Amino acid sequence: MQLNSEQRNVVEILLSAVYNNAADTPKCYFLDCPAGTGKTFVYSTLLHTIRGRGDDVFPVASTGIDATLLIGGRTAHSVFRIPIDLTATSTCNLKPNTKEADMLLKTKLIVWDEAPMTHVHAFLAIDRLLQDLTKCKEPFGGKVILLVEIFAKFFQ
Repeated sequence: MQLNSEQRNVVEILLSAVYNNAADTPKCYFLDCPAGTGKTFVYSTLLHTIRGRGDDVFPVASTGIDATLLIGGRTAHSVFRIPIDLTATSTCNLKPNTKEADMLLKTKLIVWDEAPMTHVHAFLAIDRLLQDLTKCKEPFGGKVILLVEIFAKFFQ
């Protein structure tokens, strides 16, 4: 199977963001398209390409079932140690100078499947965590992040 032109464009944009350190390069992307258009193929291509270059990528999902569909995927709660009871000022329970924190620092891309299923307070907590770990005040600590949503077409 090969990428079609639209899929290839998405992959090229994201690889450019991952490997281009230009200050004006966007770091946060949202992929939302109808079911059956190849979102899984796109992010699987990204995972294989980045890992094939010897770099780390973190595939996470909002639910355990979705995490099983990602190559090496885990739930966002387990990766970032998101607290169960969330508020606007919640912080993740992941400590600096740990193996998990080091893995997040090294990662080139975070792919988050079913991202809109997660509460906004979780994203705020992760943003604070990554800014603290990277010592960078850019959104998500300057990490490139791909938020993926599935849009099922129920009616024709």
